Amino acid sequence: MLRLARQTGSVTRGAKSPRFLSSARKYEYFDNVEVKDGVAVVRLNGPGKMNTISAGMQGEVESIIKGDIANNSEVKAIVFISSKPDNFIAGADIDMIKAFENKADLKDTCMKAHTFFDEIKALKLPMVSAIHGAALGGGLEWAMYCDYRIATTDKKTVFGLPEVKLGLMPGMAGTYHLPKLVGYQEALGMMLTGKNVRPDKAKKIGLVDMVVDLASLEKVAIEQAKALANGSLKPSTRKRDWMSWFLECTPVGRNKMFDTATATVKKGAGDHYPAPYAILDVLKENFGKDRMTHLTDEATKFSQLADTNVSDSLIGLFHGTTAVKKHNFGEPKVPVKTVAVLGAGLMGAGIAQVTADQGKLTVLLKDKFAKGANSGDKIIRDAMAAKVKKRRMTKYAMDSTTARVVPLHDGSANWQRHFNKADLVIEAVFEEIGVKHAVLKEMEEIIPDHCVFASNTSAIPIGQIAEGARIPERVIGMHYFSPVPMMPLLEIIPHAGTADEVAAAAMSVGSKQGKTPIFVKDVPGFYVNRCLGPFMSEVTALILEGVELGKLDDAMKSFGMPVGPITLCDEVGIDISNHVGKFMSNADLGVRMDGGNPELMQKMIDEGLLGRKSGQGFYLYPKNAKKSAKKQLNPTVLSLIKTATGGITSDISVEDIQMRLMSRFVNEAAFCLQDEIIRSPVDGDIGAVFGIGFPPFMGGPFRMLDHVGVQQFTDRMQRFRDDKGLQFDPCPLLLDYAKNNKKFHN
Repeated sequence: MLRLARQTGSVTRGAKSPRFLSSARKYEYFDNVEVKDGVAVVRLNGPGKMNTISAGMQGEVESIIKGDIANNSEVKAIVFISSKPDNFIAGADIDMIKAFENKADLKDTCMKAHTFFDEIKALKLPMVSAIHGAALGGGLEWAMYCDYRIATTDKKTVFGLPEVKLGLMPGMAGTYHLPKLVGYQEALGMMLTGKNVRPDKAKKIGLVDMVVDLASLEKVAIEQAKALANGSLKPSTRKRDWMSWFLECTPVGRNKMFDTATATVKKGAGDHYPAPYAILDVLKENFGKDRMTHLTDEATKFSQLADTNVSDSLIGLFHGTTAVKKHNFGEPKVPVKTVAVLGAGLMGAGIAQVTADQGKLTVLLKDKFAKGANSGDKIIRDAMAAKVKKRRMTKYAMDSTTARVVPLHDGSANWQRHFNKADLVIEAVFEEIGVKHAVLKEMEEIIPDHCVFASNTSAIPIGQIAEGARIPERVIGMHYFSPVPMMPLLEIIPHAGTADEVAAAAMSVGSKQGKTPIFVKDVPGFYVNRCLGPFMSEVTALILEGVELGKLDDAMKSFGMPVGPITLCDEVGIDISNHVGKFMSNADLGVRMDGGNPELMQKMIDEGLLGRKSGQGFYLYPKNAKKSAKKQLNPTVLSLIKTATGGITSDISVEDIQMRLMSRFVNEAAFCLQDEIIRSPVDGDIGAVFGIGFPPFMGGPFRMLDHVGVQQFTDRMQRFRDDKGLQFDPCPLLLDYAKNNKKFHN
């Protein structure tokens, strides 16, 4: 923030100024300042939906303090409050950070912010933050610079320092103020995970001083500001319990605290994310040092993190989640209020759960038999009960959610009457075109004409399904990923004849379900499974070359994937993986599916080794095994592999494993962009990260290509092609980008 004008070392305070400054609004980011009983009420009200700290806001708040408050002798205290309905300050404007060509300049910006608040404090005017809605990142840091914090009880009020999720760290004294307010243990938990804190917890740990109803927020804030000014109220100071004293005030305790935190970060983030380590370094190295030394180190490391590929990648994903939801399909013709789900297995129950829970929509969950419908309903109830147990949901919210789910089956006397009121049907039945057509035909005799029919198929083109429809324009694909409550991606696949309002309805419902939807062209495998096809083909190729199963999993986990490809097959199901692989081999990818051999998976299916769901796959899954127990490879599968390979082994490097697998995936992603299967590199990055767990710190396949260089990537692929075959031939789009030194993202 810009430095305030000074006289004799402080902001000058002078004669009276008008009590209320102007009937016309003077500022873009703030309402006009109003002085109430000696308290200057500064209302944040930026031009966007949310208040964010930007260069414009910084300049205006300086003008407000210097021009409207410092020279007004009536003002005895300041209250910062938001005019936005559900937002205090949601953090810094990320675009402002990205706009710095030289990220080292961010250090000076951070230090100027400290100077600004120091100059306000030199006025000897107590500052109170009256917080309703989100106070995140720089917003919370702003509030912590104040002498007193009051929060509303509203569920929309949350506090957090989520910078680590963007590859950054707090840069406006967050690492300095938070430990002093809540203690190092709580501060480490908040900063290293980026988790939010609710008002009741914030009060308990000392982050806020009071919690009040929204209706009384401003009144109470003004009263407390006056009390601070006249000395009848003193800011509370944190009192350490015995454990906090041991951890913070003894060398042994401090070492234990930081060693434990470092080990936790190492286990969760590995060596891929520098931000949590930078946070730990600042806290540990500046413990007991003077304030400016601490703040200078914080600002230095903040600017360094902003200049990393990891931060660029994570910020790209953050922006991408908003960008992918933009479309030109208009609005749904009829708002979706009731969603019917066909199939109450794990997939169907998962779709029903997110629809009723996050979406707050009525759900008709239908299965062929009563046992299946009841089982699906139980899956949802058990999931909600688990959230209540973990205090992530109230009992009332659980009851409301489960009440929105209506289990039905073929024997239900009134299921047709229920379906006659549905606005959207999502089928999650067996992956076979004949079954899909039969279900579609049955539904069209019952559902109203405006009702959208969506298929959750993972590979069958939606146009083929629509061929069996009476009203093909209302048919669309909505491809969810398993487990549905955990996986954020939703592929929306309109076929050539899908009506615009149908695509808009699918996007609306997907967003309400808490998903990040991307639009995908109607081709076999769509986007994610289309890229996974060549990837999984290469997995079997490596197995047949004698690469150990555990080595394959470990190599891809060290690359940054959440699970290895062998574990992924077991989780998805060997039968489903094999079905998709065969489907893609017979589709339109041609030589790009070469290199693998599906016979191994077929033999596993013949033996009943279907993965986790059958208790055996590549690994063994004993019923009573502890979660912490290490998985054991299945001897039967190892025997099948030995027979298929003749017992050969491979000494291939971990790097070559990683590059052979990921080059097949990334190359197919490039084909999808070239062939307009996805709309943009942003959609491709979001789909890969949110669909299969492509390493977020790389930002997705296209941002990864930008960082490593397309030329270097295609050179590596061509070496693999010369050694292994044409399945590694680079996509023409990649060759064009390499030749012209182009990037996918600006």
